[in-house]
Amino acid sequence: MKAGFSNLPLLEVRNLRTTFKTEDGIVAAVNGLSFSVDAGKTLGIVGESGSGKSVTSLSVMRLIASNGRIEGGEILFKGEDLLKKSEAQMRKIRGRDIAMIFQDPMTSLNPVLTVGEQIAEATRLHLGLGRKDALDKAVEMLRLVRIPAPEKRLRDYPHQFSGGMRQRVMIAMALSCDPAVLIADEPTTALDVTIQAQILELMNEMQQRLGSAIILITHDLGVVAETCENVLVMYGGNMVEYGTAAQIFGAPKMPYTVGLLESLPRLDQAGARLLPIDGQPPNLLRMPPGCAFAPRCRYRMPICDEPVPLYDFGDGHVARCYLYDERAEAQKRVPAENRPAIPGTAVARGAAATR
Repeated sequence: MKAGFSNLPLLEVRNLRTTFKTEDGIVAAVNGLSFSVDAGKTLGIVGESGSGKSVTSLSVMRLIASNGRIEGGEILFKGEDLLKKSEAQMRKIRGRDIAMIFQDPMTSLNPVLTVGEQIAEATRLHLGLGRKDALDKAVEMLRLVRIPAPEKRLRDYPHQFSGGMRQRVMIAMALSCDPAVLIADEPTTALDVTIQAQILELMNEMQQRLGSAIILITHDLGVVAETCENVLVMYGGNMVEYGTAAQIFGAPKMPYTVGLLESLPRLDQAGARLLPIDGQPPNLLRMPPGCAFAPRCRYRMPICDEPVPLYDFGDGHVARCYLYDERAEAQKRVPAENRPAIPGTAVARGAAATR
């Protein structure tokens, strides 16, 4: 479903580059990233720690730390570039049009203010409600996120809530102004599976009610498979694969994506050995030439030291990998029996032919 303004995506990021100044040099935490998300849709962004997922979300919100800088690119919300907005204009957009559920609710909530005051503050600022109406709205939001006795809990402080309840408070605060875009950064981390399911169900209900676009940042591929229409796989600060959830989980193209899926426990393969990805994520200060994943990849070839373009597999499915380049065929030295068949590669076609 496309948003109703000139058929543009609700949020579109183009060639985003965000860097941080450190004692050791300049780190490109996000390096040329592009993606979009439509109204009523959920985009999952996955990858290992340090791949640039959270920096991407903070860049969209223009909340980069003082040693960071958005070096270039565009962040288009309803066709307008947020990078050209003043800080005063961004304060009006944050919370009202684009809201974020932060990774750790205990550090994101103010410990000296009641949860009611914190939710009410957002509605007073963005919706112009008076104090009584804002507190009534806060009660309504706490009830909506299924916090028992909301009239009473309104006066409680964050430390009086469990981890799952604090996450619900964060969701209530984020959704109190009916944002068009909700960014959820690891919203179910450190929660037990029952609470995880409740939080995800709640976010889905909110999306159905408001028609919001959701960007779900997580390392949990199971959550992505259940909730996201589209999936963006990040590595080394950039996208290495993008497609629908069915494409990513059913026919992954990038070896890194395959590695993530192979390390995921599956109920239909009880007792099967999980296959870890060898090596460590790249040092962003000393990125390898060409493919950032090449030093860890079982398919590495000489051509992988060259900059890798995006290969288009149709229906919006793209990936950065030389396995699909005819120039690389002569360089493939790993015996087929020693590498898994990735759907769509020459290896997969050969394996299918021998069955």
